[in-house]
Amino acid sequence: MKRFLETFHSKKLAAIALVICLCIGLLADGTLLHVDAKDTKPEYKIMVNRAANCVTVYTKNTEGEFSVPVKAFVCSGGREGHETPLGNFKTSDYYTWRQMIDGSYGQYAVRFYKGIMFHSVPYYTKNAGDMEWEQFNLLGEAASLGCVRLTCADAKWIYENCKAGTEVVVYDDKENPGPLGKPAEVKLTTENPLKKWDPTDTNSRNPWNMIRPSLYLRNENHDGVLRLPVGASRYDIYNAIGVKDAAGIAYNMGEYSINIFGKYDLNKPGTYKVSVCGVGVLGVRTEINMVLHVE
Repeated sequence: MKRFLETFHSKKLAAIALVICLCIGLLADGTLLHVDAKDTKPEYKIMVNRAANCVTVYTKNTEGEFSVPVKAFVCSGGREGHETPLGNFKTSDYYTWRQMIDGSYGQYAVRFYKGIMFHSVPYYTKNAGDMEWEQFNLLGEAASLGCVRLTCADAKWIYENCKAGTEVVVYDDKENPGPLGKPAEVKLTTENPLKKWDPTDTNSRNPWNMIRPSLYLRNENHDGVLRLPVGASRYDIYNAIGVKDAAGIAYNMGEYSINIFGKYDLNKPGTYKVSVCGVGVLGVRTEINMVLHVE
């Protein structure tokens, strides 16, 4: 571990070559915490493109229809012979850890049809540092026994934000993954000493935190508000938000990517709550909630 971190700080290019092959995800065992369903109106609708292994989350437009895409996740649906069922379903039971039918464990499991759930990539044991990292590398491909596998952070987002009764639609469209596209995650290598942890896991013990990048506003007003002009483009967003490595050194333009998720309109003045995701040169992502003010 020490040698790995020293390589990161002293030889960035060597570190990139080693770590860029990472992957994200994973479940853990299940002495499970069950969260009872609540009689509240869902704020989101989840569309699972089984053929493309991509999940898109929608929120409502002004007419109350779920037509505004706000989040996209890469996933692994059921492999041949264990295909995730097509159709319309609703979320019901919620577990922080859940034991799967094959004896593995998943974090942030959300049931939407019989034994079919959203959950993290599987873990060998109920331990966040015991992920089946080879399975993480299969995100984006059909690989499960029918459930929809996600990275730990994405499974947690559904667990925390999609209330019981949220509609889930499973469909096939191999040509079009969804309006927000299909995200990609880094791939993990055998040599990577951090490979048994999901790089997206926010667990304070996650060693990925030692190389996780951070986001900052280039025109800092010390209020943490992202300010963009009406009619702003993706180029304006990229200019407004920067990414620093774990040592606090800012990446150069072109060395990182930025995505904003949420219900907002850059052509209409207003204040919006958004989620900002940044990925640095090592392929590791960081994501924070932020206020966007379009003026």
